Amino acid sequence: MKNNKDTLSQLTNGILTESMDIGTKEYEDFKLLIRSKVSEASKDERIKIALLGLRFHMEDYLKSKSKTIEVGNFIKQFVQLIEVKQVEFAKYLSIRPSNLSKILNGERRLTIELALILEKLSNIDARLWLRIQNKNEIKRIQKISSKSINKYRLKELIN
Repeated sequence: MKNNKDTLSQLTNGILTESMDIGTKEYEDFKLLIRSKVSEASKDERIKIALLGLRFHMEDYLKSKSKTIEVGNFIKQFVQLIEVKQVEFAKYLSIRPSNLSKILNGERRLTIELALILEKLSNIDARLWLRIQNKNEIKRIQKISSKSINKYRLKELIN
C-alpha cells in the first residue's frame, strides 16, 4: 500500500482489494490505520464495529476444530462490548442475575427466546448463537457416548 491516505480512500470507496500477508509491516500499518479510525468513531459506531468483530469470531469458531468456547463466553463478550454490567443486563432481560450467570457459565442452556433477544440487540443471527451451543453439545456427547453411538449400523437395520 502506498500510504495511509491512499489506503483510506480505497477503504471509503470500497475498492481495497489488495491481499496482505499477516505479520508484515504493511499489515501492521493497516491495523494501525483501522484502529485510528475506530478511535475517532462515536460510541455507537465503536460498538457496531466491535459487534461485527464478535460475529466474525463466532463464525470462525464454528468453522474451527479448536478448543471449546461456550456460548456463554460469547454472551459475556457481548455484554462487555456494549459496556453494560451483567446485573443490568439481567434486569433488562427480566431474568435473575443468578440465572444469567448460569447461562454465561454453561450451567444452563441458551434458550431460543434469549437467542432471538440477542439477535435483536446485537444484530447477530439467533441461529449463530444456537449453532455454537449445538456444536459444543455434539462434541460433548460424542466424547461421552461414542461407544454406544458407534454400535449402530444402517446395514444391520435394513437387513
